[in-house]
Amino acid sequence: MIASVVWQVFTRFVLHDPANFTDELSRYLLIWIGILGGAYTYAIKRHLALEIMMPHFNHRGQLCLGILINFIVILFSSTAFIYGGYYLVKNTLLHGQISPGIAFGTHHLLIGYVYLVVPISGAIITYFGCVDIIKSIASFIKKEPLEMNKEPTE
Repeated sequence: MIASVVWQVFTRFVLHDPANFTDELSRYLLIWIGILGGAYTYAIKRHLALEIMMPHFNHRGQLCLGILINFIVILFSSTAFIYGGYYLVKNTLLHGQISPGIAFGTHHLLIGYVYLVVPISGAIITYFGCVDIIKSIASFIKKEPLEMNKEPTE
């Protein structure tokens, strides 16, 4: 994204002939960064609900709350991101919706490929939610503290 914006500025102010595709490309890359960033944030357990609510419960309560929160997140990401995202990608590809500014030779970028980030992020979120539920259940059964993803200290 940075390279795209730098190229846009260079072509606009140095060459006095702005590259048309860079504006649209940076917009699409921002979409990808934002949605994948949300999945990454969830994967490293920096989800806001976990940080705010967890300290108010004892260990077993934290495990139960973690399972409940992860189940709700999995339900949402499965329906909205994976199921809804799949149909969004399918319909835009089926109808041939194109990006007017980005073309490879004579072929324009299909917008469905831009929207592909939605089901990909949904799958990532669902995967890490399932992993967290399994870890919480195992910790609940063993009655041991659940290790949180924290940075190692030296």
